[in-house]
Amino acid sequence: MRIEQDGRLCRIALAAPEKRNLLDAAACHDLLLELREAEANPVTGAILLEADGQVFCAGAESDGKELFSIGACISKPIVAAVQGVAVSGGLALVANAHVVVAAQGTSFGLTGIREDKWHTAIFRAVALAVGEHRALELGLTGRIFSTPEALAWGLVHYVVPAFELDDRATEIATALAAASPEAIRAALETSRAMQRT
Repeated sequence: MRIEQDGRLCRIALAAPEKRNLLDAAACHDLLLELREAEANPVTGAILLEADGQVFCAGAESDGKELFSIGACISKPIVAAVQGVAVSGGLALVANAHVVVAAQGTSFGLTGIREDKWHTAIFRAVALAVGEHRALELGLTGRIFSTPEALAWGLVHYVVPAFELDDRATEIATALAAASPEAIRAALETSRAMQRT
């Protein structure tokens, strides 16, 4: 994990490109800890989740229940900058972000079933983002889906050329970090309340 405090923006990067940023149990624990520390830091107004290398995250070896529901309880907005591949646990991280910027050509998938696995926490995160019916189809087939599909379903909010990914995600996250903390908190709480009804 690589952490950088840039003014009111906390940048958290998955930094194991040699493993395609695969989340093992230790990495899930560390990422959750860093997100919680960023939330508790009064200097931080927003969090930018990014990844080193060509792949955002090629999955998770841990169910990571608390990590894969972080978007529903954290009090500061998470912006995800996604490139290459985001599957399984990587897809759950995308689903938990409040704003997602993806590079053109990024591939997504809920692929656990291909390995005879079913991760309830990962499925739930994706279902909350794209709807239960769509998530069930993705989970049962394990198919890879495209950036245009992710955009159409609301999983991704912006699609940019790969060379613009960092700049665009940083621009959005910096603007959120500069916004009123009270207004941001109220927006997140309103969204959560609507999901519960």
